[in-house]
Amino acid sequence: MEAKANIIRKYAEAEPELKVDIICKYYPQIDGIINARIAGMKYIIWEEKERNRRAEHGELGVRVQSGNGYSDPTGNEGSFRADLEKAIRNCDFSGDLLDGIEHPEKIIEEAHVLKEMKEIQNLYDLQIACLLTEDRVLFQKYLKQEMNLTDIASSCKIDYTSAIKKIGRIKKYVKHEVIEFLESTSCQVGTN
Repeated sequence: MEAKANIIRKYAEAEPELKVDIICKYYPQIDGIINARIAGMKYIIWEEKERNRRAEHGELGVRVQSGNGYSDPTGNEGSFRADLEKAIRNCDFSGDLLDGIEHPEKIIEEAHVLKEMKEIQNLYDLQIACLLTEDRVLFQKYLKQEMNLTDIASSCKIDYTSAIKKIGRIKKYVKHEVIEFLESTSCQVGTN
């Protein structure tokens, strides 16, 4: 299996047509790829912020609470991580979420790539939903690797070559519909 970072890198560098191919090829894993990458980004950001905080305070190890102030490090971490996940998913890094991070621009750039991947996956799903029921069900099972071409040929009572053509035709149609949206610079309703 190809590394998630490589898939994301290929996607980021790809033209719209290849982006759709990547979404199709890794269809069953896209959510997992995005979620795992976001979890990794949260971990990296949290660890870097904690390392910087400890360095600023001259801490060498575990901090012992002193004074009468209220401190809830576990709650603070949980709250920060939740805010961070929301920021990554929405590409909204306002506030101090990335303060003290060495290369915040890389994090922001990757967040935009992940958000776009999710949006294109959703667009792909919506185009599949527009298919006729039989084609939609077959194509979804094919994408989710629940059926292979031999299974499709058997299910539809067609030969293997016809199954290849059938799936190819559906894939081409869905891809065309998605690319049409990606390549359009604006949608205009009506003209003056």
